Amino acid sequence: MRTKKVLLSLICISLFLVGCVSQNEFDQVQNEKKSTEEKLITVEKELESERKKVESQTSELTQVSNENKQLKEKLALYRSESNPSMNTNNHNTTVEEEYINNLLQISDFKAVHMDSWLDGKVPGVVFKIKNKGKKTLSEIEVTVYFTDGKGNNIAEEKYYPVLDSGIGDFKELKPNYTFQLENDRFYSAKLVPKEWKSGNANISITGIKFKEE
Repeated sequence: MRTKKVLLSLICISLFLVGCVSQNEFDQVQNEKKSTEEKLITVEKELESERKKVESQTSELTQVSNENKQLKEKLALYRSESNPSMNTNNHNTTVEEEYINNLLQISDFKAVHMDSWLDGKVPGVVFKIKNKGKKTLSEIEVTVYFTDGKGNNIAEEKYYPVLDSGIGDFKELKPNYTFQLENDRFYSAKLVPKEWKSGNANISITGIKFKEE
């Protein structure tokens, strides 16, 4: 009888010890899990911090790239080059001449005899001008040179398609805008002699003014 009690006691003590060991292992696993979760949160915060740094650096690089692009455009605008269309020995161009040479585009130029309601057939001129630069222009002076069959100038007319004084067709020409006359309108050329033949003419932008900002 005593032996049975002893065995029963030993069995109870063993089960108690096993239960204690299992609880300790469970607590240890829980602590490790908590530690791992804390480390994971720390890593996620570090990754988020690094991501923000990368975004900031990317934004700074984009800004630097844009500033470099703008600087190149300004350098291109202000560089000095010879202007073949001008009869001058000075090979340095002004800012206005540089803008004319590189950032103003003439298209659809035509100099022919056209029908006028008042004067019948008269020499007339039409053209378009596109502002490809970043500046708004308050004045554009255009000169058309009328030539003979050999290309010699025999007359010239000046026109002001853009003029902020109120008498021009456009008061200003904004960046990326194009000047053009209405379909039924043209500039007349009253100084051209009668012997002039349609098509014998050249056009040049001879002056501009930047709008004050």
